[in-house]
Amino acid sequence: MKSNREENSREDVKQRIVEAALEQFLLHGIKEVKMDNIASLISVSKRTIYELFTDKEVLIIEALKHHQKAMHEEARNIIKGSNDILDLILRLYNLYFRHLKSANRKFFTDLDRYPNARNGIKEREKKNDKRFLAWMEEGRKQGLFREDADFKILAFVLKRDLELIMALNKSPEGDLRSYTPEELGRLLILFYLRGIATTKGQEKIEEFMKEYQTTTK
Repeated sequence: MKSNREENSREDVKQRIVEAALEQFLLHGIKEVKMDNIASLISVSKRTIYELFTDKEVLIIEALKHHQKAMHEEARNIIKGSNDILDLILRLYNLYFRHLKSANRKFFTDLDRYPNARNGIKEREKKNDKRFLAWMEEGRKQGLFREDADFKILAFVLKRDLELIMALNKSPEGDLRSYTPEELGRLLILFYLRGIATTKGQEKIEEFMKEYQTTTK
């Protein structure tokens, strides 16, 4: 039976492996990063990694969970500090695209080789879709979105367009390779939100954009 000290040490090593793996995956892509690289980076043996993670996909899944947890912490702070639903949605998308900007394009391409990791992302996306629809309905009550806007259609089209952007960005011959996913995604979100926003909502969007442009200069 392991002592509490041994268990704590084991969890500490596991956490260090996950954090190092996530950093390297985002920086170089998944395929480029070998278990040897991670082991060397944090001064543990490759055997130790395989004792804690049965294979590379299990490590990828844990790294993605760690990344999602960090984003949730940031999202909670945004939710607490938001003035209204539109402000909340814009700031959350800004958080998403900021994280997207920090990832190597190869990371998303390489993920397609790991179906269990990809399925985990899809499950989280389903939950996020439900939250998005609830927020949009709340925004309508606040007078920020038009009464005739169909949010289910918007969510469907927006999701497909974002997926298209990511797919085109993966292709070596993609027409959008000169633009980052962050640039394209942010423009797409603003395009759709402006289209369904009331005059009050459009004023909020312009205020947000002025603030965003000021903070990114």
